[in-house]
Amino acid sequence: MYNRTEIILEAYPYEFTDTVKGRGVYFCYCQDGSRKVLKEFSGSGTKAGLLDQFLRFLKERKWTAEQIVYTKEGQVLFTDTDDTRYYMRTWFEGRECDTRNREDILCAVRRLAQFHIEAEGFKEELPQGMSRRPDFLQQEYLRHTRELHKVRNYIKAKKKRNKFETDFLKEYSYYLQQAEEATERLREMETLTPERFFGVCHGDYSHHNLLFTAQGPVIVNFERFCRDAYISDFAHFFRKIMEKHNWNTGLGMDMIHAYDKARRLDTWELKQLGVRMSYPEKFWKVANHYFNSKKSWANSRDGEKLEKICAQEKERAEFLKIMDYFVHG
Repeated sequence: MYNRTEIILEAYPYEFTDTVKGRGVYFCYCQDGSRKVLKEFSGSGTKAGLLDQFLRFLKERKWTAEQIVYTKEGQVLFTDTDDTRYYMRTWFEGRECDTRNREDILCAVRRLAQFHIEAEGFKEELPQGMSRRPDFLQQEYLRHTRELHKVRNYIKAKKKRNKFETDFLKEYSYYLQQAEEATERLREMETLTPERFFGVCHGDYSHHNLLFTAQGPVIVNFERFCRDAYISDFAHFFRKIMEKHNWNTGLGMDMIHAYDKARRLDTWELKQLGVRMSYPEKFWKVANHYFNSKKSWANSRDGEKLEKICAQEKERAEFLKIMDYFVHG
């Protein structure tokens, strides 16, 4: 693989002194002292071109953003002999957002809101494969719920069950009801979907993708950028943080206020956030992991995750009640 990496690097207009592999990428050290990131690109050439265009748009708007490095031939992507595509981008030295640090979390929320405001100016139309329809989430929830049914039916058909399977069946009805109610609420909201709340989103906004640098907080890793509801980015980050903080209501409301102060949240967006938090996504994830793994193994990790989900449910339910009162009064 090292030889392959050397071949790929030869396609770029830099003298590289070293490469270090880490978290699915290659950190490439240049003779001029800079560092670049080489990463496999799973999307199409069209998507890569649009990503480059979007990052350059941000740069033109004086927004600190990573940039794609062209090959010597002026290409956005490098295609290897086995048709694997790679792209290289600039790198920012900094530390990731600390999920234990309240100020880091609120800064990440504010930066996301500022990004959404900036992204409104990008008028290039994204192709259908990169633009999520208003009913995208409803269809995703319907699919997830069908998968929950499948797992339940599989476990019920077993003559001998391990502890995870017994616990899953015990909790199934409770979480299934949540899934069905959330999906129905989304269906009712579908006819009221305001177009102005959709635009270019990061697509994978997490604490890993917000760096604190000498230039200030910088959002990185835009490979999954797409057109979606802005609240989808916020909800993705919000859920992860709330799970890590045992659904701390004070922190949750502080995050909402921090985003709202930078970019005003409409009632429709707040309702969307509430619905997204009410769907039992973590329960579905554990069930999905169990079903797609070797089910003959008594996977203790799945069992531990299920226990944690159930242990947090009281706090999660309390937060959802407060969130509902906050939105509807």
